Amino acid sequence: MRSMTGFSESTLLKDDIEFKCISKSLNSRFLEINVKLPVNLKGHEGWIREYVQKNFTRGKIDVDIFFTAPPKEQLRISDSFLKLIKENESRVKKHGFDVAPSTYSELLKIRDSIQKDYVLKDSSLRDLIKRSLIRLRRTRETEGKATKADLERLIASMNKSIKSIKKMEKINSKQIHKKLNRFKTALEADQKEINISEAFATLNKTDINEEIVRLSSHLDLVAKLIRSNKAIGKKLDFYTQEMQRETNTISSKALIAEIKNESVELKVLIEMVKEHAQNVE
Repeated sequence: MRSMTGFSESTLLKDDIEFKCISKSLNSRFLEINVKLPVNLKGHEGWIREYVQKNFTRGKIDVDIFFTAPPKEQLRISDSFLKLIKENESRVKKHGFDVAPSTYSELLKIRDSIQKDYVLKDSSLRDLIKRSLIRLRRTRETEGKATKADLERLIASMNKSIKSIKKMEKINSKQIHKKLNRFKTALEADQKEINISEAFATLNKTDINEEIVRLSSHLDLVAKLIRSNKAIGKKLDFYTQEMQRETNTISSKALIAEIKNESVELKVLIEMVKEHAQNVE
């Protein structure tokens, strides 16, 4: 099980230039990929997207690549650059134009405007990006383990609630029979024939055994689901909807307050599972 939230970064130092890849992911119903690259690396966006699609199924994933030079490098003006400036100034003067002295800050601006982007070999770039995305996957797996442990705790609590409802279902059935007997007595007192269809309809409206069986079945499937290594978020969300529906039906059908109260507790647990479903891949 993997969470949909995570963060990682990888760095590579080359010629005093630090290249960095930051990968992060947030919750999303689908897989959303956002890749930010320097202009000279735009051609790599295609394979980066393909790599993300092969390794992730859900989440909003951002991959950001940039490079920075250390302060001493950013403020340094090379001798070759200064020589080039002087040569061009001399050529301009030969054509009869005056050239005003350049300040240090102006030289830095000129250098930055014409300086080529730093480049990496394709193999080094791929290694940098893959390391970041592999770490991102691991952080999602680590958080997923914590989520799995909490889901197992919630499932245990839900099973306990269902067992309590099963025990109270016998009391609920007695209440149903009492209701039917009163119904029968009232009809006999009025010297009317018993309407079998109406009697069965009354019985069905208060019998919760079928809902308990379905609820238990859904919970068993959820328990199996969280033990699998596949993406489970969407299926888990679906099962929580089904369990919520069965629990609502049990609460509305039950004739005794104890079952209704236990149903409320059960719905709280289901909502907590549903929150987890929104956060796992």
